[in-house]
Amino acid sequence: MRTILAGLLVVVCLAVIAIPAFIVAQPMPAQPRPERDVFQRPIPHDGAPIGAPIWVRLSPFGEHAAGWRGVLSAAASWVYLYLMSALLLVLFPHRMRLITQAVRSGGWRGRLRLFLIGFLATLASGLLVLLARFASVWFVLVIILTGAVFVLSFLGLIGISLMIGGAIRRWAKFAPLLWIELALGSLVLFALGRIPIAGWFCFAVVAAWGLGAVLATHLGSGEAWSLQDWQTEG
Repeated sequence: MRTILAGLLVVVCLAVIAIPAFIVAQPMPAQPRPERDVFQRPIPHDGAPIGAPIWVRLSPFGEHAAGWRGVLSAAASWVYLYLMSALLLVLFPHRMRLITQAVRSGGWRGRLRLFLIGFLATLASGLLVLLARFASVWFVLVIILTGAVFVLSFLGLIGISLMIGGAIRRWAKFAPLLWIELALGSLVLFALGRIPIAGWFCFAVVAAWGLGAVLATHLGSGEAWSLQDWQTEG
């Protein structure tokens, strides 16, 4: 029975991923031939684009394309997410194990603490990005800070995916297999991110939670943040 319910959960996730392609996404309208002036130059026309607002048409994992093309695009995005997660899991198994243990343990208070750590770190990074506008190398700083937050948050998302997938696997009494847990967990997170509008809120909460787990484990090393190793002679 639990196996059937787990299969239904997968079907629901797939439906959530596919439905926006037929409800939210707008097919590309046919572009009329532009009017031209006496010099055969196109005449621009002012007007607002037709369709859903951009925060509805976009999700944390890309744009909601229309029709079956959108379904295939979403499926390709999930496959890419899974492969990148598997690659990082192979490259950094010890760090990913510690990050996953961090999001699994501590109860709701520990998870709230990780979320607050990630939330405050994101706010601090945003403040530094704003202050970087007044520096001569602000563009480089923006790229570095944004890239660092993105990479660390992605590592945290992998740990949360393994936590969710492991919980589903144990509940359904599947044979223990790391790649199945990663597939189930990443599918659930991807489906949450594909929900119009609400997906942004879900993704922000999960990303901050994952970022907090990465920072709390000292980037997955398990060591404490300390300056004791910084020693000066004399």
